[in-house]
Amino acid sequence: MKNNNRKRNPGFTLLELTVATAILAMLSTASMVLVRTSYTAWNRHEDDHAQRQECIAMLRHIVRQVRQAKAVLAISAAADNSGSLSLLTTDGKVLVWEHDAAAKEVRYGITTATNVLAQGIEELNFVGVKVDGVQKTTEVGLIHLVQCTAKFNLVRPAGNTLVTMSCRAWLRAW
Repeated sequence: MKNNNRKRNPGFTLLELTVATAILAMLSTASMVLVRTSYTAWNRHEDDHAQRQECIAMLRHIVRQVRQAKAVLAISAAADNSGSLSLLTTDGKVLVWEHDAAAKEVRYGITTATNVLAQGIEELNFVGVKVDGVQKTTEVGLIHLVQCTAKFNLVRPAGNTLVTMSCRAWLRAW
């Protein structure tokens, strides 16, 4: 029997260190891909939520003002995808909403629409409805209900998705 007098050095061999480093590199790369994908999905969700909330806020603003209005002074045709609406308030002010198709904005103002109310709005339609709540009309003296429909895009990797939101509001002061 041979007596092995060589001392063993405690530690790792070069092969063990190389394998451990390669495994650590693969795990780190996989983790970063997962984090980046999650971050992208989170940002897309945040953008979608912000666009939806902006459209909802615009529709709520219009509904609130229509409910407090005395009369409709002007309304665009129902087929007009870049609609406009003018209302007379009980204190004599003229409120105006207009959609700018080129800038994809809805503007609002007193007498003239100068303030940006919402951005990213692809289409905006206003429909006047008679007192029965069914028959559509553009004759301002007969309008007792205003229906507003807004469309906006949600950006997706496979292509944009057009989302439609609408509301209806009765003029309470008639």
